[in-house]
Amino acid sequence: MKDKIYDRTIKYAKKIGRYMHKADPFTDFENNDEKVDAVILNLEQIGETAKKLSDETKQN
Repeated sequence: MKDKIYDRTIKYAKKIGRYMHKADPFTDFENNDEKVDAVILNLEQIGETAKKLSDETKQN
């Protein structure tokens, strides 16, 4: 089922949340190239998986 992809999207979003939660102040995150790259990679993954969701899931 295509919508199992939705679970992966949630996983990527949670990872971004964890990376950003630990970034206090924001400049600590901004100056950490590895964290910035990790967040960008997860955002790209969300975009790629969102393309594969069914229309019904997108509507919800």
